[in-house]
Amino acid sequence: RCSMIQLDDHSSVSLEAAIILLGAAYFGQRLFRWWSRWRAGRPPWIAVDGSNVLYWQDEIPSLQTVRHVVDALKRRGMKPVVWFDANVGHLVGDRYMGPSPLSRSLGLSQRQVIVAPKRTPADPLVIEGVRTLKARIVSNDRFRDWQEQSPEVGKASSFLRGTIKNGALRLVE
Repeated sequence: RCSMIQLDDHSSVSLEAAIILLGAAYFGQRLFRWWSRWRAGRPPWIAVDGSNVLYWQDEIPSLQTVRHVVDALKRRGMKPVVWFDANVGHLVGDRYMGPSPLSRSLGLSQRQVIVAPKRTPADPLVIEGVRTLKARIVSNDRFRDWQEQSPEVGKASSFLRGTIKNGALRLVE
């Protein structure tokens, strides 16, 4: 038998339905709080323009330079994703390098290293990644060629710029 609560002369709600609605609201609120705390505890993504950062120390392309920056970002609680142009392997070695060897050199998972296809600049891929991840960009590049299509890269607040001198990394907001 179903109990009824009289709301007015024209409608009534079962006691069971009212309990279910209150329970759903209570558990929905708890789930939202848990999700918010979980999301807040996740490290923020940071996009690294690897093809630019390669040159930060003495203007000589080096994966060690990128590794130095990646390690510093991780120590700051960030989760880096690094983008490279397809020629990165020829700049730092003698052959093409894909995400697997690059990720090992950088101490990242393969999912955190992206190499642009041949004859495709990495810049638009970095910009799309920044949108998707809601991240900032680590680069000294101003992305001027892409500002018309992507005005967000025209904002200084979108970037962390830097240099490495005498082995010391300096990042500037």
